[in-house]
Amino acid sequence: MNAEGTRQAIGGIWTERADGWWLPVPAPMIQNIARTMLEAGARFSAIVALPDSENTMRISWHWDIGGVLLSAVSEIALGTLVPSIVETYPGADWAERETRDYYAVAFEGRTDTLPLMLRDGDKPGVLLCKVGEKL
Repeated sequence: MNAEGTRQAIGGIWTERADGWWLPVPAPMIQNIARTMLEAGARFSAIVALPDSENTMRISWHWDIGGVLLSAVSEIALGTLVPSIVETYPGADWAERETRDYYAVAFEGRTDTLPLMLRDGDKPGVLLCKVGEKL
């Protein structure tokens, strides 16, 4: 399946930007989107987290299909449990662990996953700290 067919299979209102196609979604939909991407032969590329405010985080999941970037983006309240896509895309393990370590995003079913970037005793969320603030 190509990128256009994949967008149609997922549904929703996609927006074309210079860097690909974007779809705003509620976070609970991401597992279904990941399964559709896998069925279409899309390659998982990345998860990007970005604090929107002191209380919200914007998380985007990115796939490549035939050289076209397809991205799903969710805005979540800090502390919200986010669905994991590791069962569908095992390669997302690194990205989810990194997102947890740097931004304290908790993924469902991943509470016992070892840290990737943190040292023993470090708390997740190192990139959420203000300059001079300690975790």
